[in-house]
Amino acid sequence: MFTTDKMLLVDLETQSFPVETGIYEVACLVVENYEIVDKLYLGKEIPGYKGDKRYGFGFYDISEDAQYISIFKEFINKHPYPIVAHNCPFDRKFLVYYKWIEENYPTYCSMRAIRMADGSLGSYALNNLVKHYNVADEVLHTAMSDIENVYKILKIVKPQTWLPVGTQLKDRCHPKTAKPRTLEEIDLKINTTNLLDGEFICFTGKSDFPRNIMQEIAIKNSAAITQNITKKTTITRCRGGCRKQTR
Repeated sequence: MFTTDKMLLVDLETQSFPVETGIYEVACLVVENYEIVDKLYLGKEIPGYKGDKRYGFGFYDISEDAQYISIFKEFINKHPYPIVAHNCPFDRKFLVYYKWIEENYPTYCSMRAIRMADGSLGSYALNNLVKHYNVADEVLHTAMSDIENVYKILKIVKPQTWLPVGTQLKDRCHPKTAKPRTLEEIDLKINTTNLLDGEFICFTGKSDFPRNIMQEIAIKNSAAITQNITKKTTITRCRGGCRKQTR
């Protein structure tokens, strides 16, 4: 069972979403009882690069670099704690794909844990959380800075419920599906528009974000929500993206 006594916070910068794009920065914080006891940074800067060094740009791809992989594995062997990352399924797929960790290595998602600790927020993206908890004014999208922000937020929230990546929550106190609120009840900090007026949208499949929140965003943009695909459905939203239904 996972406890917060010991965990390994990890953040990757990958430049893009497909796993084939590679790994460009890796930052790790070893946390014991919410105190940092060790850290590791891996990144190889491109000499003379003058651009914005965010999302891993300005660094060489180290995803298949044997030296960096060896250093990372030695570090987690020294601190064999569960890996925690924000939106962990994303980071995990890169680490497993390039064999930085084994498929069965224990991994947990801080975004999910924070959401279960406080379900009142409109977004659990790191950029929103740093502002909500007064940790930072913005997210820099560099590996060490981002994971330090995750650490600061976790130290404030101290989530009590952690589920391994891929585990479905069965506790009745946290229903698997939450219904979207009515337009009058929605308190998301976004404008109400008519962008989706006349559209009937059905959200299907798994997502990294709560379905009810995505539904509420659609409602704020004047869409109607359908729970199943019907003749009225004009747009379906699945993990791969949005799809316009043909009549």
